[in-house]
Amino acid sequence: MKGLILIDKPIGPTSSQVTNWVKQILGEKKAAHCGTLDPNVSGVLPILIGKGIKLQEYLQKHGKEYVCLIETQASKEEFKQVLKEFTGKIYQKPPEMSAVAKKTRVRKIYSIQIIDNIENNYLLRIKCQHGTYIRKLVEDIGIVLGKKMIMKELRRTRSGLFKEQECVTLTRLRDAYELRDKKPELLQEIIKPLEEAVKGMATVTLKSKAAENVKKGAPVYAPGIKQMTGSIEKRTPVALFDENGKLIGMGISKYSKKQVLEKNKGLVIKTKKIVV
Repeated sequence: MKGLILIDKPIGPTSSQVTNWVKQILGEKKAAHCGTLDPNVSGVLPILIGKGIKLQEYLQKHGKEYVCLIETQASKEEFKQVLKEFTGKIYQKPPEMSAVAKKTRVRKIYSIQIIDNIENNYLLRIKCQHGTYIRKLVEDIGIVLGKKMIMKELRRTRSGLFKEQECVTLTRLRDAYELRDKKPELLQEIIKPLEEAVKGMATVTLKSKAAENVKKGAPVYAPGIKQMTGSIEKRTPVALFDENGKLIGMGISKYSKKQVLEKNKGLVIKTKKIVV
């Protein structure tokens, strides 16, 4: 068994606990989540199973979208004005409770939108780079405002191209697994093929012989490429496909797409992960 499952993580358990429950439900030894959600945060939690775990590092780098409910004593005009200052590149130091190094780093906030407002409560939609700590962002906004900010609820509504509407609950996954003999289509709808996991990434389609060699761990040489799609620059991760549209694995391009297409010989892509 291998593939991608989009879980609607509930408030309460850690991301690791949810991943372990998925393994228990499916009787699968290997599973990994892509992008940690705190216990008190709900929403989109992509989980890779089987050989799919080899794609984890690539899915973790997806941009994210959150919906956040906060309370503040600031006026709406004050609040809107300060939000503009937090759009674009910001400096952020991970909170003490996080598992990463406590070093200040740069993250990009693509947009912050006020969806709704009732008295002192504001519902925000935040689109940001992976690795952004929303709770810390809200705290920093409060510091600039000079007003107390309380984050009441946080939900991840998108990870990369994966939206909350595509997610399933753990209960639905368990029910589909229990009914796998009578209604196999239920589980098939939930466990997405790994081709879905890499949608939106730059892709390289390989000719038949090259594909067979890459499955054995060989790099990609210029004559073996049939097609390239997406934006590809030097050191860009690329998804490697065979001519039948099946995902073979991931590679790192040594050149830009333009440079690769101009070559008729030589190594052009280093093979990194094989999932077949």
